Amino acid sequence: MSIKKLLLLLLLITSIYAEDNTSVWDQYHDTLCMALINTSNSIDNYFIEENSSDSSTTSAQFSTSFAMENNQDLEKDIRLRLRLNLPKIQKNLRLVFEDENNDNALYDGTTLNDERLENKRYYLRLEYFNFMKYKLNMVAGGGVRIRQNTLVPYFNLRSQYNAYQDDTLKSEFYNRFRFYSDGEIENIFEFNALYHINTSLFAVWRNQLRFDTEEEFETLTSDLSLIKSLEEKTQVSVGLGIINQLTNLKNPNIEYYHLHTLYHHVFYKDWLYYQLAPSVLWRESNDFEISYRFMVNFGVLFNRNY
Repeated sequence: MSIKKLLLLLLLITSIYAEDNTSVWDQYHDTLCMALINTSNSIDNYFIEENSSDSSTTSAQFSTSFAMENNQDLEKDIRLRLRLNLPKIQKNLRLVFEDENNDNALYDGTTLNDERLENKRYYLRLEYFNFMKYKLNMVAGGGVRIRQNTLVPYFNLRSQYNAYQDDTLKSEFYNRFRFYSDGEIENIFEFNALYHINTSLFAVWRNQLRFDTEEEFETLTSDLSLIKSLEEKTQVSVGLGIINQLTNLKNPNIEYYHLHTLYHHVFYKDWLYYQLAPSVLWRESNDFEISYRFMVNFGVLFNRNY
């Protein structure tokens, strides 16, 4: 996408502020929300025909991102995540459709796929969630990984353990495990800590290890960020992260450091937002010479209960 097209897109987004467009965008948003709800209700009704007082909930997020960095071409991507609850079949059952980068801690920050949509991997699965509650929450599901004309069945298990929590500090362990029918195994393990400095300022320490039997390296990331709420719909953050590559879970090799900032603003009601993310990086591939990166992200949220 050229810079001219990018500027035209920015102009289109900002035009939403115009009073004449308000009803049009509201109608567009409500129509899509209802379409999602009707889809989940249709699936529910197909299996369970009896009347039920259980209401269907749905959530979705669509975003488009652009990033520029020294000596690199313009990067871009579109992302989608969709959750449709199926309360008539089972109140803790939902259908999930998402692209491959929804649980990537670095995505949109320091890398974008820059792939054509048809070349990306997508996931469609049925999940059963919150079947253990005390300090351990688990989500189990199964579905297919989709890429072009290839479908690969897989099993998905996510778990979250709240290790400690009080008024100011919360720490948790998180794990996401996937096993594919072709023998591939993916695993993400995290330890995260959140500390409330005051009502509008908190610190987040995030550590993640990603493992994939199809990849040559494992990726270990550690990031410390300060997040400040300026008002109800605006946040700013600044942080420092380090990314390592390991071989057989040993011999760490620094891939890059990055100093990052993020400005997040929900600028239209509670469902349309943008993010501005300038950052400074020191990449091994560039002999740790300094480089500058700027990312712009526009997103739409859909959350409804009917």
